[in-house]
Amino acid sequence: MGRTLVAMCVGLVAFGAATNQSPAVELYYGAPEDQQCALSRGFKIETAWVAELHEVLPAAQELWKSNAPQMFDTASKLTGKHTDTYAVPIRLTLCDTPSQSFSGPVVNMRFALHSFTANPVPLRYKIDTAFHESMHPFIASLALMNSKLIHAHNGEPTCVLNHLHLLALQKAVLLSLGESAELRQVVAVDSELPSGCYKRAWA
Repeated sequence: MGRTLVAMCVGLVAFGAATNQSPAVELYYGAPEDQQCALSRGFKIETAWVAELHEVLPAAQELWKSNAPQMFDTASKLTGKHTDTYAVPIRLTLCDTPSQSFSGPVVNMRFALHSFTANPVPLRYKIDTAFHESMHPFIASLALMNSKLIHAHNGEPTCVLNHLHLLALQKAVLLSLGESAELRQVVAVDSELPSGCYKRAWA
């Protein structure tokens, strides 16, 4: 199932069984970067958010340590391409910027905090976000913009097109690991994001 899904939806051609034991990757709060971000954007990072993030950080790090290596390894096995070079430190932020991968994977943690929102998302969702952002450069390296999947949906916005292969791979990884509940959680939370991009890409 996993190989078929990737072959049909991700459009990757395996060239041998790439298996790599992904190293443990650090998940850390980038306080200096957040200070710079807050200063440049005129944004206030509340001390309560910082305190709560430090409280939940060990649990988040344990979740990442427990799940990330097998997620990277599964992505390698499904695609036949090594992903270990994309297993890099994940910086957590509380600034008013979205999770992104432009200068290394960054995951915004505000919506996982009770001190920020009355209905925080589960920590596990942020672990899946960290994997998502880590895989953006991997997908970009494959130059898939002329794939059949992209061609079939070439009328969609760029944000949607940029996520089609990534979300297909993320889906294949989670299903291969028997984590269908976690997949449903990712789709549900992603679909609530205000831009509507992820909701459309998942659809």
